[in-house]
Amino acid sequence: MSKFLSSISVLIPFLLSAYVMYTISFVIVPLAHYLSTSVPNVVFAITLSWIGGGIGGFVFGRLSDLIGRKKALIISFFLFSIPAILLYFVNNLLELYILWFIIGFGVNGENGISYVIVAELRLTNLRGFLGGMMQGFYALGALLGAITATFMGDRFLLIFLIAGIISLLSFIFYPFIPEEKVKYESRSRLTDIFSQKMIGLTTISSIASLTSFLYIISAFELLPTILQNNVLVAIGDIIAVLSFSLSGYISDIKGRKFSAVIFGILAVISSALFLLSNILALTIYFSSAFFAFFGVWLSELYPPQVRGTGSNFALLIGRIIGGGFGTFIVTLLPFPLKISLGIVLIIASIISVISMNLLRPITN
Repeated sequence: MSKFLSSISVLIPFLLSAYVMYTISFVIVPLAHYLSTSVPNVVFAITLSWIGGGIGGFVFGRLSDLIGRKKALIISFFLFSIPAILLYFVNNLLELYILWFIIGFGVNGENGISYVIVAELRLTNLRGFLGGMMQGFYALGALLGAITATFMGDRFLLIFLIAGIISLLSFIFYPFIPEEKVKYESRSRLTDIFSQKMIGLTTISSIASLTSFLYIISAFELLPTILQNNVLVAIGDIIAVLSFSLSGYISDIKGRKFSAVIFGILAVISSALFLLSNILALTIYFSSAFFAFFGVWLSELYPPQVRGTGSNFALLIGRIIGGGFGTFIVTLLPFPLKISLGIVLIIASIISVISMNLLRPITN
C-alpha cells in the first residue's frame, strides 16, 4: 500500500466529518424559522454536539484501545453520516438535539481515533504535518459548508442531506486506512491514566486541551460575527489551513514543543493586536496553529495500551468545557464582544503556552 493512499485514507474521513459538523452554522436562522423556535434554541444544538463530542471521543478512544483502531473507527463513520442524512427530515427541536448530539459523538470519535492512527504511522516521518493538515481541515470543512449553503438557497435542509451523502465516501477509503500491529487486550485499564506514573501528563494535557479549545472555538465561532466580512473570514480560514500544515511540518523538523510554543507566543501577541484593528484578526487565524498537531502529540506521549484513552480524556475536557461552553464564557464578560473575546484569547493562549511547555512523554 502506498504512503500517499494510506495518508489520504486517514485525511478524507476527517475532512468529511468536519464538513458535516459545520453545516448547521450556515443555516441557523432559516432552521429556527422552519422549526418555529428561536435562534438561541437552535444554537444550543451546537453546544450539545460538543458535549456529545467530548463523550464520544473518550468512548471511542477507549474502545480503540480494546478492540483496535480501525474497528472502532468504522462505527464512528455511521454516527456522523447517517444522522446528517436524517436531519433532512427533521421536524422538531428535540429531533435536532438528538441527531446533533449523535453527530458530535461520531465526529469527535472519528477525530480522536484518527489522531492515534497518525501517531502510530510508520509510513512517514511527517506525522505532525499530517496532524496539522487534519486539524486545518476543520477550516476547510467550514468552507465546504459555506459553498454548499450558497448553492442551496431557500432549500437549506439540503445542506444536511448533501453533506451526509458525501460523507459516506469515508467507507470507500476505510480499507486503505493503515493500522499498526498492536495487541488490544484487557491489560489496558481506564484507571491507568490516573496512576502515579501518568497523572501528571493527564493533568497538564487536560489543562492544555481546555485552554486550546477555548481559544480555537471562541475565535472561529465569534470572529465571523465581529468581523461581519465573509471575504475576510474566508481568507482567514484559508490562512488557517496553510498555517496548521506549516506548524505540523515545523514540529516534525524542530520538535512538537518548539512549534507549539512558537505559535503559542504568536497567539498571545496576535490576540492583543486584534484589539487594535479587525484586519489583524487574520493573525489569529495564522497563530491558532499552535493547536495544529495537538491530538497527534498527545497520542505520542501516552503508552500504546492507553493511547486512545489518555489522549481522548484530555480532549474530552477541552471539547466539553472549552468547546461546548467557550463562546458562552466570552459572552459572560461585561465588555463589548470584541474586547471580551480578546481578553479570553490572551488568557487562554498564555496558559496553553505554559502547559504545553510542561508536557513530557511517559518513560519506563
